[in-house]
Amino acid sequence: MTRTALTAEAAAQLIAALRHGQPLSDAATELGLDLPAVWTTARTDTRLAVALAGHDPDAPEEPGRAARAE
Repeated sequence: MTRTALTAEAAAQLIAALRHGQPLSDAATELGLDLPAVWTTARTDTRLAVALAGHDPDAPEEPGRAARAE
């Protein structure tokens, strides 16, 4: 079964909600997002993967951490 990836706008909205401390399930429900699609998108969207790991993807140390992970 193929999962549809989130749009860039939907991912950005989800990242903003997570950054403000909203739980993933609540944020996804509020935005009308499918959780499997969130995880599918996180495979290729580094910013979303960082946010799902509980970090702010816009923090100064994150680009270095993401580069090391890749």
